[in-house]
Amino acid sequence: MNNRTRIITIILISSVTLLIIYFAITYGLKLYYIDNINEESEFKQNEFGDFIGGILNPLFTLLSTVSLIFLTYIISKSESQKAEEAIEMQKRITINQMRQNALESLIKKTNLYIYEADKLSLHSPKTKMEQMILTNSIKEKEEKDQSKVIVWIIILGELENFLHVKYLFSDLFLKDEFVEKYDKLMETLAQLCKEQSEKRFVENKTFTKYIEYQNDFISYIGNYIFSEF
Repeated sequence: MNNRTRIITIILISSVTLLIIYFAITYGLKLYYIDNINEESEFKQNEFGDFIGGILNPLFTLLSTVSLIFLTYIISKSESQKAEEAIEMQKRITINQMRQNALESLIKKTNLYIYEADKLSLHSPKTKMEQMILTNSIKEKEEKDQSKVIVWIIILGELENFLHVKYLFSDLFLKDEFVEKYDKLMETLAQLCKEQSEKRFVENKTFTKYIEYQNDFISYIGNYIFSEF
């Protein structure tokens, strides 16, 4: 039952109660007193009416005042509740926006490798000899161009920094599923860093795993944000 329905119900009940009281008093007085008054009685009927009016009018005034005070309290309480709900909704909207901003920032940072796509080398060597040849070739190119790929280290650091915004995500960081997905992504990034440092290239299978775990991790956080709002 909402506040509007509750107020209408209270008004109806109060009105019916007042009518019942009025008719009960009127009927009782008529039955036991008014019918016994004759025209020659010193206590005339018009005087009796003034007497009854003097009793009932203050009674109805008192009941009306009490009803008015009660309704004012109900309305005030209703408005206060609406204000609290509005504040709570605004708080949820603000937190949700901050969560979305944090997620968008994470997506950009975990996609930093895109901006160095021309420097990245993806290979799937079948033998150690092939791996050695590739490594030496890339080393020579790096020394010539004076360029070194460090994007995986940057992404690894940014993913670690994401833990600093856990205050925005309530109990998300405590969920076993979140921890599992986060650890998988961190382990894969660590492997990419190792391959890039030792081999000067990353293997296709490791890069594919990174893309898979990254999408899975981002989707999990996105679903959490949607469910909390």
